[in-house]
Amino acid sequence: MQAGIAPTNHLKDAWDIAAHVASVIGLMAAGVWGYFNFVKSRTYYPRMELSVSGEIITSSDKKFLVPRVILKNIGRSKVQLLQRGSGYKIWIANGRTKVGGSLAWSGGKPTYRIFEQHGWIEPGEAIFDERQLHALPPDCVAAKVEVRLRAPVGIVVPKVTVWTCSAVVGPETKKEGTE
Repeated sequence: MQAGIAPTNHLKDAWDIAAHVASVIGLMAAGVWGYFNFVKSRTYYPRMELSVSGEIITSSDKKFLVPRVILKNIGRSKVQLLQRGSGYKIWIANGRTKVGGSLAWSGGKPTYRIFEQHGWIEPGEAIFDERQLHALPPDCVAAKVEVRLRAPVGIVVPKVTVWTCSAVVGPETKKEGTE
C-alpha cells in the first residue's frame, strides 16, 4: 500500500516564506543601522589635530611675531574647512599684571585668516600657515596667538564643529655658550 501524500497548504507555505524573508530583511536593516551608527560614524567623524606656535624676531629696535598654525587630519575622512569664523588673533602683553599676578593682555583684533588656499584637508594630510609677519610694540614682553577653526560635521544635517588652541610666545632666549 502506498502512503498517502498530504495535501499542500499553499497559504501556510507562503506565510513561512514571507516570515523568513522578513527576518532576513530585518537582520540586514539592523546590520546596516549598526554599521552606520557605530562603525562609520566613529571612523569617519572628523578628527583634527590643531596646534599653534610662533617666534618673536628682533631686528634692531623692532620686534616681529611669526605665528605658525599647523593642522593635521588624523581621522579617516576628508574634512571641509570653513573660512567664515576661522582664523587667529594676536594678544600682546607689555609687562603689566592684573590682580593675582597674571599678565594683562591687550589687542585681540583683527582676526587674521588661515588656510585660505585649502578648501578641505584629506585624511592623514598636514597643512600649515605661517605667511604673515606682525609688528609688535617695543615694550612687548610676550605675545599670545589664539586660533579658531570651523568645519561642518554630518551629511544630512551638517553641524559646525569648532577646534581652538592658543600658545604664548615669549622673547627669544639666548642659548648657553652663544653670544
